[in-house]
Amino acid sequence: MHTGAFASSSIDAQCPSDDFAEFVKVFASQPEIQKAFIASPVEEIRVVFDGDKPKVVKRKLKTLDATELSVLIPEKAGESNLTIKVELPNKVIVRDQVGGFLKIFVFKNDNCWVLSRVEDWSLENVLEGVARTEKLSPGERELKKGVWFDRLANHASPESGVYLYAAALDSYLAGAQQGSPQAALSAAGISLSGQAPRLDNTKIVDLLVAASKSIPDAGVALANFYCDEGEYDDRRVCINPQQSMAALESAARRGSIDALSQLGQVYEVGNIVPADLSRAMACYQEVQKMDSESGTRGVEHLAAQGVVADNSTQCLKAGSFR
Repeated sequence: MHTGAFASSSIDAQCPSDDFAEFVKVFASQPEIQKAFIASPVEEIRVVFDGDKPKVVKRKLKTLDATELSVLIPEKAGESNLTIKVELPNKVIVRDQVGGFLKIFVFKNDNCWVLSRVEDWSLENVLEGVARTEKLSPGERELKKGVWFDRLANHASPESGVYLYAAALDSYLAGAQQGSPQAALSAAGISLSGQAPRLDNTKIVDLLVAASKSIPDAGVALANFYCDEGEYDDRRVCINPQQSMAALESAARRGSIDALSQLGQVYEVGNIVPADLSRAMACYQEVQKMDSESGTRGVEHLAAQGVVADNSTQCLKAGSFR
């Protein structure tokens, strides 16, 4: 019998199961079991609108609104395109696949399982507040949501943070689908960081290609991915040198200083294509025109090795890696 101080009702109830997954099935569908096995007070973590950004609010509640628990019922969750995941040893995660809804139910075991904390990380109410003062174009809303999820992960426990990063990825992917190049770049970045789930390589390439059309520096990330596919090991040979060089040159032509600088390094070191110090010098000279400090370092470094600038040599030859 459960008679501990956690009960929010005077009703004593038999513990449905010691097995957490089986307990959740009963808890989700039986209001009387919910009343008996919710802590009092129960901790709530919620995100609210604070000026122009989200704010995490923590409070203790004597009672919990029954509607908070309706999403634990599979049929109710399905109606809203939500998925329910029972994560051992003591959590239930309810979320959608576009970063719109995320609730985490945390239980403690005190002779039986007791709901002790509800974390509501959903951002729709916050975004509605922003929409009243700021007009967001297609994709920007999802991008902003992804950025917020990413930042909010710092305010969550490591266990919950995993799902906030996943929600950030979902939001970025939704933004990319709506045409935001920054969302596409952010989706690839957070996936490769290891914080969010890893996307397939083909998907990451698609995202970086889409981003590079509007964000020149994204072409550098694309070039690097063609070489290492996200496995950062200096000892590995570049996997797709032709595609990597094409991406670098395309980014450089679009105005990326980083791409020009990396081309200089590639031709200097010879780790992707055969070394060509004259061409490396030409690349550093191009960098020098836009970023005097970093370009000068490259020029002086090669000059110290006896490399002489040759005006007939170009960093970007017409059609070289297209």
